[in-house]
Amino acid sequence: MPPIVVGHRGVSGHFPENTKVSIVAAIELGLKWIEVDIQPSKDDVLVVCHDHTVNRCSNGIGRIDDLTFDQLRKLDFGAWYGSRFSGEVIMSLSELLALADTHKIGINIEIKIDRHNAAHVVALLKAQLESSRHDKERLIFSSFDHNVMRQLYQQLNGYKLGVLSRRLRKADQQLLNEIDAFSCHLNFRWTTKRHVEMLHKSGYQVWCYTVNSPKRLAHLSTLDAIFSDYPERFIHSALGRIG
Repeated sequence: MPPIVVGHRGVSGHFPENTKVSIVAAIELGLKWIEVDIQPSKDDVLVVCHDHTVNRCSNGIGRIDDLTFDQLRKLDFGAWYGSRFSGEVIMSLSELLALADTHKIGINIEIKIDRHNAAHVVALLKAQLESSRHDKERLIFSSFDHNVMRQLYQQLNGYKLGVLSRRLRKADQQLLNEIDAFSCHLNFRWTTKRHVEMLHKSGYQVWCYTVNSPKRLAHLSTLDAIFSDYPERFIHSALGRIG
């Protein structure tokens, strides 16, 4: 069975990443899962953005956590990618969850931590989830920060957790067990068939990022899911094999 294809930041190979237009493109493509990044604004609104500054992906300058949500909403998060995307605003987690719930799409949410307190950020996330009706089965939470993962385990009972790492380390293996993780998310370049077999044997799913060519998966055919900027390449590839 082919791996689940997860739209990385929506369909970020063709649309401005982490924006509504990118996520809607993933939905229209028929994807069942997307991946996004979240972090808090200055006034503790969780927003969908990868970088800790707005410099690269908007017409503004400054740190996410130095700007209020209202200030962030005044910035254009689409024009940097192309003029036809002008006017795209930053999404709040609340808006994202509502959109995903309407279309019954799963979300892998990566929690970004820089100078934030892990317990505080996860508490914000918990409060948001408690006011949302989104199905737990369609949510996976991940982070490179092990303190964040431990806080997720402590505060978000019953949610799926994915340990995120560039390559499988002993500390990652220990954390997987410690937090009763659902999955391990690894850079495909540093992941071997032996890693996948070992993780599967221990009861964990293996999701790999960021895979943009079907040809790069020859040695990792048993992955449970892959993250891709160009998910349509994998859909078309699968259709070709079926035909």
